[in-house]
Amino acid sequence: MADARELLTYQVTISRPDNYGEPWWRVGNAGTPAQAAAALSELAVRCALEATSPTGRCWFVCDVRFADDVQVDYFVGSISTTHLGEQLHGAADRIREVTDAASRVTHPTLRPRGSR
Repeated sequence: MADARELLTYQVTISRPDNYGEPWWRVGNAGTPAQAAAALSELAVRCALEATSPTGRCWFVCDVRFADDVQVDYFVGSISTTHLGEQLHGAADRIREVTDAASRVTHPTLRPRGSR
């Protein structure tokens, strides 16, 4: 089980295409970086499959944070439904980048004995 300090929280709100006042997706959870990245990638696929207006625009909010409230990724604004998937996949990629970099700092690769 992951240490609570290693968990990420994510909150995503997406309005219906061309109707900023009506929610289409509202999801949020906490999990390991791998779980959070997988959830955002899955949401990207679902949005692409269920888009009712492929040329519409949505109000999109995505906030991903570490348990200590350090922001990993953040977006708020109007976005074309054709770019929702890219934005969500980008957030998932950012999670992987940040947590991979943090892992290398906390767990550096050791050189084999005798190598210089």
